[in-house]
Amino acid sequence: MRIALFSEVYWPMVSGVGVTLRNLTEALHARGHQVRVYTATYQAPDGTPVPAEVHQSPSVPLFLYPDVQWAFPRQREVVEDLRRFGPDVVHVATEFSMGLAGYKAARTLGVPLVASAHTDYEKYVSRYGVEWAWKMGWTYLKWFYGKAERVLCPSRVYEQHLRSRGVKHTGLWTRGIDCESFNPKHRSQEWRDLFGAGPDDLVVTYVGRMAPEKDLESLLEAWSILGPRRGNAQLVLVGQGPMTKEIAERKIPGVHLTGLLSGQDLRAAYASADIFAFPSTTETFGNVAIEAMASGLATVVAGVGGMLDFCEDGKNSLLVRPQDSGHLAEQLGRLFDDPALRRRIAEGGLETAQGRRWDAIWDGVVREYDNVLGTESSGLVAA
Repeated sequence: MRIALFSEVYWPMVSGVGVTLRNLTEALHARGHQVRVYTATYQAPDGTPVPAEVHQSPSVPLFLYPDVQWAFPRQREVVEDLRRFGPDVVHVATEFSMGLAGYKAARTLGVPLVASAHTDYEKYVSRYGVEWAWKMGWTYLKWFYGKAERVLCPSRVYEQHLRSRGVKHTGLWTRGIDCESFNPKHRSQEWRDLFGAGPDDLVVTYVGRMAPEKDLESLLEAWSILGPRRGNAQLVLVGQGPMTKEIAERKIPGVHLTGLLSGQDLRAAYASADIFAFPSTTETFGNVAIEAMASGLATVVAGVGGMLDFCEDGKNSLLVRPQDSGHLAEQLGRLFDDPALRRRIAEGGLETAQGRRWDAIWDGVVREYDNVLGTESSGLVAA
């Protein structure tokens, strides 16, 4: 099968969406399928060449989100490149300039269209003070999703939300975890030493975008509420984004910023902590929470959104009322004070992660492609 993937975000831009799509491309290649990726222009690190399967369109940083490039695809060029590739199906993973280019190209060539929803824009707009745009934005999204033959959702929770908004032709493309890459074996006292945490001290970590939609202020306020109760606990924030400079300038005691990490550094950052705190209320799934569980951490998350697909209060996580820093401080305090509770929650998380292997999930995506083509395959070999 030949799949054309259109997305504003893709490697080397690091985000939940970007990483998921890069993993999808690799999984499809491993199954013998051909993939062509149409995305914005991102600068590869250290002179790394752009992968051969990638077609980049001119772009500029998005004004609300400078790490994301807003593409200006040359439609004729895109169509001609797509024609040469000869796709069986077009998959649009973002809904705006690249997604629209994918839709138009698919229509021009008469190719079936699949969409995937990744972002809860309805919650994002309030974080950026543009609520006024939402009514018009949803009208557009409903129109856009209506052009696809299938809209794949990352969680049952978000699928139900789209269906309540009138998007009925949905399917589930959930997320998995590589339990070798994210694993307690990557724990490193050397990593903990960087932040002044001894073997018996607690390290709380957050991994994700340093941005308002992640509700980081709730976490920082909870950290302040805990005060002396923290002892020598350290809070390590992993990621980059528009809030990085502001948080650094505040010089909050016990709070450390690492910037963006990947590879072994990211694996060590997870596994070398004891508690994972993630207050975001905008997640359609929450990749980082399942990565933290696989790494052996006791996990505290906001009890809303896509994470409810796999987070169970008191079993594999502690759930927090949305945007309630006092409740977040209370739940963190419980984990600080009760080693047995930390162990129980961490063990529950490991069990959850070990049950979410990628292979069956990737095969499910291929079956969705087969469904829109009216064909059948196992997903293990190219059709």
